[in-house]
Amino acid sequence: MAFSLEAEGEISTGELMKEVRSAQLSLFGDSGASKNRLKLISFDGRRGLLRCSHAHIQDTRAILATIYSINGVRVSLHSKGVSGTIKAATEKYLPQLGKICAESYRRRIELDDLSGCIIRTQGLKVDLCPDNRDKAEGSDTRYLGLTYFDLSGGHEDADGTTDGL
Repeated sequence: MAFSLEAEGEISTGELMKEVRSAQLSLFGDSGASKNRLKLISFDGRRGLLRCSHAHIQDTRAILATIYSINGVRVSLHSKGVSGTIKAATEKYLPQLGKICAESYRRRIELDDLSGCIIRTQGLKVDLCPDNRDKAEGSDTRYLGLTYFDLSGGHEDADGTTDGL
């Protein structure tokens, strides 16, 4: 299960896992906790990957939802998605932020008032890292969420990309 963490301060991996285990024991007791076999696979301070039993996905979501503070720091944990393998979860929900906007690595969008690197596509939705960071100003995100229709300008055949999204 991929998750994201919003916090008012820095949270270490050890502090996070201690709170997850505490919430799990509080909700499900020793017997329930032993059945889920939670393990933190990775955590970069903002996003992470938790291994859990496929039969206890809803329990794991409940555990994350009950955590509101870690060592006095207010936090919010959100489940981003679930996958059957670590590789698939990493590719779908935890993109490599260090490789963003390397033209040789990602596809690009070049429009009159908007340009940037495509980070992820899913159906008709596009996540874009704009070249001009002012486009995302006022939001707590690095990306713009666009749709095919935003890029095409309402025309079916126009996609606005340099590589034919």
